[in-house]
Amino acid sequence: MIHNDNTVEYKISGGKLEAVENNTPGTRNDSPSVVVYTKPSEDVLSYLVNTMSIDEHTLNSALDNDEIARLEFEPNHKAAIIKRPKGFKDLSWEFSVSSIGVFVFENSLIIVQNESLPLFNLNKTAGRSDTVNGVFLNILYHSINQFLRNIKLINQVSNAIEKNIEHSLGNKSLSSMFELQKSLVYYQSAVQSNTMLLNKLKMNTVKLGFTEEEEEFLDDMIIENKQCEKLVDMYSSILTGMSDARVSIVNNNLAILMKKLTLITLVFTPLNILASIGGMSEYTAFTKAIPWTISYPLFIVALTAIGYIIWFFIRNIGEDENEPKRNGRFRLPERKPKKDKK
Repeated sequence: MIHNDNTVEYKISGGKLEAVENNTPGTRNDSPSVVVYTKPSEDVLSYLVNTMSIDEHTLNSALDNDEIARLEFEPNHKAAIIKRPKGFKDLSWEFSVSSIGVFVFENSLIIVQNESLPLFNLNKTAGRSDTVNGVFLNILYHSINQFLRNIKLINQVSNAIEKNIEHSLGNKSLSSMFELQKSLVYYQSAVQSNTMLLNKLKMNTVKLGFTEEEEEFLDDMIIENKQCEKLVDMYSSILTGMSDARVSIVNNNLAILMKKLTLITLVFTPLNILASIGGMSEYTAFTKAIPWTISYPLFIVALTAIGYIIWFFIRNIGEDENEPKRNGRFRLPERKPKKDKK
């Protein structure tokens, strides 16, 4: 095997993966090996195509995030493209999808990926057996579980954004919601693509050489992936269906703010006129018989009373007087009991 700085090799021992040093003699022939190439160089790509007889188009597909999941049979190996979620960006809440290529040989497994992401849990058993097929199934199972975790995280983020939208006047929360909606579209396509891969694996278990235990593991994965697919469809439908309603909430919040500002203007405009008149010498001339220590406090009290009277009459402008309320909150109208017909 050719190695570089972005290459990691493991050996399968006791149902677990153990890292192998490049200079460890004899390890590659004693037990099945797993080699992971991350961002392979031109030399590595040339080695995989010319020496390992990996199809160049399939190899390039493994590095293309827009490729769909699929399974192909070659003379000396099986090739699979798997869709998996990438890490999300905190600032934009964008969840994206990437592809990895898994090439299953008789006694080795080659994995090609475009960026370094966790492929499996080294502390747990590699699939259900000590074979390269077990590691291959474990990688697929890890991808499905990561989709499930991220989908649940998307739901939590969506609920948090929804609470912010209730009091929001800007576009930040709406932009985050649209990012989630776009991410769910990517997830929906990726999960459906993995579903086709799982179905093809199920139809070719004999040709792939799966053991009975590995076939049971594959059945479990199919069930997990169906659950993942249903969750993606459900959350995607909810976000899509509620988009217009959430935009309307922001518009309504802005309208409420404008109403409050208008009420402030309506209250203070008459007071401003009266205060301007009171600030002139005419008011002093009118009240020269009354000491200013009494006349001006009376003037302030009168302004306050007039402002309250104006606010009292205009505070409910735009509200439905027939809308039932209880303690300041909306409630459904009480139903009248039906009279028994005689």
